[in-house]
Amino acid sequence: MDWLAFKHAFLSHLPVAVGLLLPLALVAAQRPGRGIRAWWTVARYLGWAGLVGLLTSLATGYLQMRHLGLLPPNRLLPSLAPSAWGPLTWHLTVALAGLVVGAAALWAMTRPRKEYQSLGLPSLALGLAWSALLVLAGDSGHGLAHAKARVVPAPQAVLPAAVAPVVVRPPTAPPSPEASVLARALDFAALEPLHPDPVKSVAHGGRWVRSWVSAEAAGAYRVGAPLPTGALVVLSSVEDRWGRPGPEVGPLYVLEMKASGPALSFYWARIPEARRKDFEGEARAWWPSGHPRLEGCLTCHPDGMADIARRSRWRPARNAG
Repeated sequence: MDWLAFKHAFLSHLPVAVGLLLPLALVAAQRPGRGIRAWWTVARYLGWAGLVGLLTSLATGYLQMRHLGLLPPNRLLPSLAPSAWGPLTWHLTVALAGLVVGAAALWAMTRPRKEYQSLGLPSLALGLAWSALLVLAGDSGHGLAHAKARVVPAPQAVLPAAVAPVVVRPPTAPPSPEASVLARALDFAALEPLHPDPVKSVAHGGRWVRSWVSAEAAGAYRVGAPLPTGALVVLSSVEDRWGRPGPEVGPLYVLEMKASGPALSFYWARIPEARRKDFEGEARAWWPSGHPRLEGCLTCHPDGMADIARRSRWRPARNAG
């Protein structure tokens, strides 16, 4: 599921390309007369490619929202309330509108026509509107993927020339090492994945996990050798449902190798309500290194990684055919 989610940005290029090319074919298909049928074929081909690409992008985008915890397990779509409106809601709204308009445009383009007739003005109008929505969806998705915080400078008071401004800077505390570990763990997709499919791990609550390792430690992890100092290992997980990976995102298990030994951490962004009784009613859990509830984990990880023979290899069965 997470492999498909990570392909959303890649697959979304197809409908955007259709949005850029379709207007050319539709304009060319407006000339009635002999030989116009070839432009029908081009426009219809682009229409089908755009609709299939948009459906695929919507499906992988939905999986990506689920995987990143942007969509609560009990909701089908993000909230459309004015207070919750933001770039993600705008991106999803434009994409869904493109799906509706795209279906109408494809219907207009595939209507029965005589050999000498053009595709008609309805095809042109709906196709141009659909192309605009596809490009808007791609642009808003690009903005989400490359969002950066914008800092607006506060207005400064104008002081007399004879008075030099005195800037008082409050002391800043150094960043917490645990905060740095959590930030790196949340960006686990930037690490190297060690197996393409999730495996069920009894030792980690019966959840389905994938292993992500920093590049310098990947070779040692694969052969069960001691991890080098500075190595980072993250297990992403999803909850089990009927013996297969379910839709609810599980916790992140983090291991960082330090000179003094392994440092274990645990983070669960959204604990399902049925499991909160095990976490004293909390909706979110963050156990940094040294937390009392992580002492039991050191029995399997006294020197870093657990014995390679104890790793789970239980993968979900694939459907035949």
